[in-house]
Amino acid sequence: MTRETHDALKHVVIYTDGAAEPNPGPGGYGVVLQYGKHRKEFSAGYEKTTNNRMELLAVIAGLEALTTRCRVTLYSDSKYVVDSVNDGSVFKWRDRGWWRTRKDPAKNIDLWLRLLDVYPKHEVSLAWVKGHAGVPDNERCDQLATAALQSANREVDTGYMRPKDPTPKRPEEGQHPLTGKKKHKKEGEPCRKCNTPLVKRIPKRKRNPKQTYYFEWYLYCPNCRSMFMVEEAKRTIKCDSDRTLNLDAS
Repeated sequence: MTRETHDALKHVVIYTDGAAEPNPGPGGYGVVLQYGKHRKEFSAGYEKTTNNRMELLAVIAGLEALTTRCRVTLYSDSKYVVDSVNDGSVFKWRDRGWWRTRKDPAKNIDLWLRLLDVYPKHEVSLAWVKGHAGVPDNERCDQLATAALQSANREVDTGYMRPKDPTPKRPEEGQHPLTGKKKHKKEGEPCRKCNTPLVKRIPKRKRNPKQTYYFEWYLYCPNCRSMFMVEEAKRTIKCDSDRTLNLDAS
């Protein structure tokens, strides 16, 4: 985006907050939008949800309320939301098929998908603000969220009560634990990154005496230069009582 285009966008300031009491339990969010002299406040309450879902939904609601592309400075006291976006974690979860780590799936996928849909429609800068620290608009959002969760007109958080996005399926045997793609096993297979046929190579590095295993060979992509270790090529190293090394290729 050019500097001229950047400056031409309307600058909107948004404060958001979410809460659930207890957690999980009745929840609500509050949003304050400011553009010049204009100000808008809104909120919503839910029968049963979580604090993180309300914090995330508040950010989504604030951005979805904008009808034209804007330059947005959005303040939230949720590090779960702010850090996940600013450090790129949510984009990594998406690219991994919504797995946070090799063992733990991401949570609140339905809401993250909504955020990732609206986020690129604006030029957004997310900033963390300490909650209950006397920041006027943050305190106002907290009041709105609290009033919403105590309201008699609460909605149903269908994403929490009846998740639309099931937990990502664990990879099948032979699949990469994060991408779900098949692990490479033999020379000539197309590289899972660029589809170039893989070649077999022999490691040139000397083995460290403290190693307990090594790879006799590996698969290499001559195009993207990726290396893939193959379980079939893995060799264990056994130590005799005199600490000399014996290689067991069985």
